[in-house]
Amino acid sequence: MQDPDKGIASYPEIYTPADYLIQNSDELNIRVITLDPESKKIFNSSTSSSSNSSSGSSKGLYTYTVYEDGTIDFPYVGTIPVAGKTTRQIKIALEDTLRSYIKDCSVEVRLVNSYFNLLTETKAARYKIVKEKMTIFEALAVGGDLGQFSDRKRVKILRQQQNGETSMKEFDLRSKDIIGSEFYYIQPNDIIYVKAFNGQFFRINSFLTALGVTTTTISFGLLIWSIVRLCLPATTTK
Repeated sequence: MQDPDKGIASYPEIYTPADYLIQNSDELNIRVITLDPESKKIFNSSTSSSSNSSSGSSKGLYTYTVYEDGTIDFPYVGTIPVAGKTTRQIKIALEDTLRSYIKDCSVEVRLVNSYFNLLTETKAARYKIVKEKMTIFEALAVGGDLGQFSDRKRVKILRQQQNGETSMKEFDLRSKDIIGSEFYYIQPNDIIYVKAFNGQFFRINSFLTALGVTTTTISFGLLIWSIVRLCLPATTTK
């Protein structure tokens, strides 16, 4: 990481990264915690799940898919608007709503489809976001870091917005200003794209590769010279 200068971009600092806002088609894992056995059975039963995921999935039994109108269908409560809210806001809203049904309860809300996609010169893969706030460097480390010829000056992130549109942000990964900027933390469903440098003809990745290329070139040159020398006497005789 380098200090910003003429060749290294500078970015404004953002002290608090924005929390991810739930979007349509997201999947939420919602669990109601209560000491009342009957209430626990009602709100945490397998029949309460509105997810279309297959059984045996690691998502669990209490997964709810956000419909196109930005709501989920919660058992015995009905339609709950969740799009455009954080998981914490949904948790508070559900706890307030459930007080009409349960005297004491707590609600856990977790985003299930918490993944990002990484496209580089050597790989294209999807990885799970393993923590609430994951940095761009942690994401690249999960993907096995970047290749030698990756263009770190022009890293792109494709991010879906609340209105359904996709925005593209480009930044210089070499800049120290990345820390604390809007590019430092990734979000679920981000696509991180790092292309290779343009105009690569030879891709020498190690000393042995370089030595092999050099040796082959010299050998080929000697072969051509030997053929030319064999042909020279015949040309001179004529």
